[in-house]
Amino acid sequence: MYFRLHNHCRLVEGFRRGAIYDLATGKVLSINQGAVRLLQECHSGSLEQVLNISLPENQPYVNFLQELIVKKVGSVYLLEPDSLTAVQAPTEPKLDFLWLEITANCNNTCLHCYAASGPCAHEDKVPKERWLKAISEGKSAGASAIQLIGGEPLLYAHWRDLVLKACEEGYEYIEIFTNATLITDADIEFFQINGVRLATTIYADNAEVHDKVTLHPGSFQKTMTNIKKILANNIPLRIASIIMKANEDQAENIMKLCSELGVEVNPPDVVRPTGRGDDQEILPEKYTKPPVKPPFYTSQENFSRAHYFHSCLAGKIAITATGEVIPCIFARNQSLGNILTNTLAEILAGEKLTTCWHTTKDQVEKCRDCEYRYACSDCRPLAQGSDPDKRWLACSAGCLYNPYTGIWEDNR
Repeated sequence: MYFRLHNHCRLVEGFRRGAIYDLATGKVLSINQGAVRLLQECHSGSLEQVLNISLPENQPYVNFLQELIVKKVGSVYLLEPDSLTAVQAPTEPKLDFLWLEITANCNNTCLHCYAASGPCAHEDKVPKERWLKAISEGKSAGASAIQLIGGEPLLYAHWRDLVLKACEEGYEYIEIFTNATLITDADIEFFQINGVRLATTIYADNAEVHDKVTLHPGSFQKTMTNIKKILANNIPLRIASIIMKANEDQAENIMKLCSELGVEVNPPDVVRPTGRGDDQEILPEKYTKPPVKPPFYTSQENFSRAHYFHSCLAGKIAITATGEVIPCIFARNQSLGNILTNTLAEILAGEKLTTCWHTTKDQVEKCRDCEYRYACSDCRPLAQGSDPDKRWLACSAGCLYNPYTGIWEDNR
């Protein structure tokens, strides 16, 4: 007789424990080191070779295998079944999402701004024609989604031309991330006609705290007035929020306000340590984003991709107002090239981008020894920014699990 995990299951070993990934249900089952060794032995021999089921001391192992049968992740076979197929390499990622940071100028001076934007006449180096060409190049490379950001993108004189170019190229998703203080009635009409989506940020449910973050008196009132106009005209809107020391008591208020407005409610994000955000003085003392913790879920596709590609970075790039191509708007020091000296196709085919998109948890400190590494999310810019030495492969920030002890820390 033989015991084998089903073909839709995979055993992943960590330093101290292991996990069975049930790719049919998406569930991840934690098991101890002894169970890992038992399953490894079962997959290389018969049950008779692995254990004598008549011996009382082996009854716990028998009970464990019976439990796996009940959970429908394994079965007993009379004849030796075929070995599990190896994890198949998925199709190489292609460009899917493109951020265009069309200006570094902004009428706000937010405390945490990752690009250190503000009203101080930053020099934007990418001419309009190069932006238009980049939009065409992005679509040719496979991108289906584009977001115009800044700074404040509505301060860029030709932002409408870029939107119209994206429409002409056939992008399926066009979004402008704006602080929503400058939107006019004519802009509202333009958004409606061209199917533009919007995203904005609020830092509190009141002007006193919100304006303390933006350093722009009156910004809360302007943003809220335009949010209501946007929603009244049925323009798709996302509202994001970031928590720092100045507004760390506002998380619940922000989520309540989003609920009242009728937009999707999500917990506020944490500051990315880049730009003005790389300042310990602005970090909250108590608020943290909900920690990484079980239960974990995945899928056949995501499990396979996690072996070869980064769960967030693969398929995305950002282009800054100086033409630098970076893997994420927060990864400011990870230059992959510059569109002022190279075509986008050349940069996409370059070794730097290929290496970046292929950054997996198998390379990341601590994560590589964790049994949950193929089901866990990851933000490389946050990990790097939170590391004292600013290492790109530093362990994920906010993880409370110690794979070397198999113990979750108490986050109370």
